[in-house]
Amino acid sequence: MLREGTPPEYLASLAAVTWARSAAIDPGDVAFAPAQVAQLESIVRSLSGRDRLRPLLEQVLDTLVLWTGVERGLLLLRAPDGRLVPRAARNLARKDLVGEQLVLSQTIARRAIEEGTAIVATDAFSTLGDVHASVHALRLRSVLAVPLVARGETLGVVYLDDRGRKGAFGPRELAWVRVVASQAAMAIADARDAVLLRRAVGRAERDAELSATRTQLELTRDGRETRFAYDEIAGRSEPMRELLHLVDKVTASDVPVLVVGESGTGKELIARAVHANGARARRPFVSENCASVPETLLETTLFGHVRGAFTGASATRAGLFDVADGGTLFLDEIGEMPLSMQAKLLRVLQDGMVRPVGGERERKVDVRVIAATHRDLEAMVAAGTFREDLLYRLNVITLRVPALRERPEDIPLLVEHLVAKHAAGRKVKITRAAMAKLTTFAWPGNVRQLENEVRRALVLGEGTLDVAELSAEVARGGPGASRSTGLDLRARVDALEAELVVEALSKTRGNQTRAAQVLGLSRFGLQKMMKRLKVKAPAS
Repeated sequence: MLREGTPPEYLASLAAVTWARSAAIDPGDVAFAPAQVAQLESIVRSLSGRDRLRPLLEQVLDTLVLWTGVERGLLLLRAPDGRLVPRAARNLARKDLVGEQLVLSQTIARRAIEEGTAIVATDAFSTLGDVHASVHALRLRSVLAVPLVARGETLGVVYLDDRGRKGAFGPRELAWVRVVASQAAMAIADARDAVLLRRAVGRAERDAELSATRTQLELTRDGRETRFAYDEIAGRSEPMRELLHLVDKVTASDVPVLVVGESGTGKELIARAVHANGARARRPFVSENCASVPETLLETTLFGHVRGAFTGASATRAGLFDVADGGTLFLDEIGEMPLSMQAKLLRVLQDGMVRPVGGERERKVDVRVIAATHRDLEAMVAAGTFREDLLYRLNVITLRVPALRERPEDIPLLVEHLVAKHAAGRKVKITRAAMAKLTTFAWPGNVRQLENEVRRALVLGEGTLDVAELSAEVARGGPGASRSTGLDLRARVDALEAELVVEALSKTRGNQTRAAQVLGLSRFGLQKMMKRLKVKAPAS
């Protein structure tokens, strides 16, 4: 038996165990032939394409038995209660998996798990006989048990034995089994996660259907269209009604949600509505824009850090996952998250364990993550800039927030809502001509642009908002006038953003921190926007 990484002080004791030999392998002894490497590539591709667990286990075992040339094989997986359960067997019938055979395979498999390495017996009949009486009864000559480890978790053990040959597991065979087992463990972990996710989604869908039935009965009694009141979301158009009906359903469950829509459509409002009406409403709602945090600070922002983790870390700081424990973490612009951080976020979503930067201990958190983006994440996956497994983890249910141009009938209601918000206590009249201009404009910046337009008009107007109080861009007319300028949508949005940035910097006399607050951005986000739009800071 070999324990990888054995401390030096125990090597002498290990060498005294006569029935085991070292599994240390000289790389020169295990070079695989080109044809063998091609076979390995083929099996890896095959493993990565499977998401059903049983066929995957059978293929793994067939591969190991075939390529090592041994007589029999058994694949055991750990059950939730810790038991090792036979899940696939070759040349071992169900009637064989009892008595001495089961005792031996279970015992050696558990030893492999405890030691964290392969258990190898070159001549099991003569060397393991004094340890396992089962070996005599089964007349075994060679035995091998290799743990299946993926992402630091031991999923099970592959057990192989042979009754005819001693020394069946030389360096080449052991290396081969380890290579295949490492790939198989990852494939088994992915397939298991896929099965668990499908079951969770199925339960969530059934719960949602049951909740929807109850909700419909409640709404029939009180006359409302939706189960919950969405006072902060102004909109009665058909696209908005469809969205809120879907929000009703996902609020009652705890499945991951991805909110998609153009910039300025109000994705955070939707996320807050899901949180505020759900079971986590009394717990924190924490929001972070992934695009506004520098890559070097994003990890410590999300996971926290311990004192001394890096230069300037003078005190331990909790991350947003810790702050949101029991509640909801809203990650806006998830598409801007670097690939390195995507991998770390995926691990937290999978096991709920958070480790602060510089820390040694992990902590379990219970956080519902709602992500949002204006990007096409599927296109980013195809381009290799967004992880496919993270997209599947986040995108169990999609809530698409319609652009303002898709619901022009909501604009009068939105204007009324914004006037009440920014001119509380004042009597403000909006002329029909001004409302017509507001309703027919394309609004490339969506509700955020409309809100800025209303705020601007309230500052310039004196109780009455007419066309004269609107910006020149809006006053020129609707979509037709917008097209006549020859500008595409991106250019028009950039022009509007540049105008707002310049106006905010002017009002704050060049103070970027205050200008960022006025615009609802972080200071870093404002600086990033200024660089992109080529807006220069005014001279002080």
